[in-house]
Amino acid sequence: MSFFDRKKKDNDDNYSDLSNSSYQNPQPVQNNFDQAQNQYNDASSGMGTQFAPNDDFNNDANNDNNDGYYFGQNQPQQTPMNESGQWQYTEQDLQNALDQSADLKSRLRSQLLADRSYCNHVLRNVSSDQVDERKQATDRIKEVNASLKDWFGTDEMANEIYMDNSRVYYIFADDLPSEPDHEKSAMWQQLSMTLAEKGLVGNAISVTYNDQIDQTWMDYQNAGLVDGNAFLLNMYNELQGRNLNTPVTPAEIPFDADYRVQHVSDKVDKILDANDKLVMEVSRSSNHQLQIIRHYKDTKLLSRDIFDFNGVISATQFYDHRNANKVVRENFYRQDGTLVLIKSYTSDEPYIQLFSEGNVLMSTFDSDEDLIVWWLKNQALKQGDSTVFVSINSEYYKKLLSLRDSGVEVIPIVMKQSENAQEVSDLIEGKDKISAVMAGSDQVNTYLNKNSKNTLDITTLKEMDTPIYKE
Repeated sequence: MSFFDRKKKDNDDNYSDLSNSSYQNPQPVQNNFDQAQNQYNDASSGMGTQFAPNDDFNNDANNDNNDGYYFGQNQPQQTPMNESGQWQYTEQDLQNALDQSADLKSRLRSQLLADRSYCNHVLRNVSSDQVDERKQATDRIKEVNASLKDWFGTDEMANEIYMDNSRVYYIFADDLPSEPDHEKSAMWQQLSMTLAEKGLVGNAISVTYNDQIDQTWMDYQNAGLVDGNAFLLNMYNELQGRNLNTPVTPAEIPFDADYRVQHVSDKVDKILDANDKLVMEVSRSSNHQLQIIRHYKDTKLLSRDIFDFNGVISATQFYDHRNANKVVRENFYRQDGTLVLIKSYTSDEPYIQLFSEGNVLMSTFDSDEDLIVWWLKNQALKQGDSTVFVSINSEYYKKLLSLRDSGVEVIPIVMKQSENAQEVSDLIEGKDKISAVMAGSDQVNTYLNKNSKNTLDITTLKEMDTPIYKE
């Protein structure tokens, strides 16, 4: 089913169907307006009810016997309303007609821009070999632009971003800090609310290792930063199989018969050998869950084992024996204990090595960005029909744009036009072929719309009644 067929199936609005001839040529506003408004449907209805001319009074006034007039000293004197006051109600009817016309024009503009947004959405998502659909969308945009110029004198209006409820929407995050600052909190909340107003849920993708990330995600939901029904995909959680809900056995501390325990605090124990030399330092969480084991030899830190929320070993960091502050290698494990990933910080090994469940080397990567794009393309977003919102401040923003080659829609978020000047400049210049942007404010929207050298669909992270015109 093509984009246009699916659009027609999902939405019966005239303006959403590119083949709907009734919408291709919008008609001028007629005098016979909405029946529910009772305006201009009856020639006399606009005269009002309180002071409308009285036919009986007029007839009496023209009677030869002058029965409708009183000339006595104590009698009330009346003046015919053949001119006085009547113009006020005609003027009100005219104002009502103008208001109705403005309302219809506003509705037409909204429909035209929505149609153009959908066409741009099609062009962003269909492959280059889908020639017919691309031509149909392009031709439709020309028709819409012609109508905009006819009715509004310009087609330079910023469309709202078209949101397709058949897609899955994700908010990309380098990491989820347990205590986000005000700007990050505002971005999460505004974006989630913007999607919610359209009946959509903004899920999340994070790509930094964090053994407490599931608790952090729950905190975000409880704080109202994200939708309570949204889910989180964390790259390390997924690669390590933490979300499979399989039974796991918590790890035990390796303990020789001649070791003894020295209690340092409620959360920290030191393990000493028979010669009272430090062998291990064991740290536990507030609920006494095993959290970190540091291994020592001759008082030098050798490695550090990190355990996840299930008490299962998740990663091991190995240190340079000449420099205890330098990590030379990191191993990451699945829940069953098998090795899934190695990160090497020495020149004699590939930076990242990825292993299958059978401990067979699957692939190597030269950077974290390469691993992230591989994971998103081949695992997280493999099913397609996904849209990813990513802050233009993200360390991985530029790299994520390559996902568009796989049919993933990537939309940057610009909270301030002053941030990441080079990236914003590239966006405005059209170097990255960006066609849709989430703006953090009306000021950002205006700035992008006024300065962009290519057409952008822009949605501001708060309600906007009308699109912004270029000046």
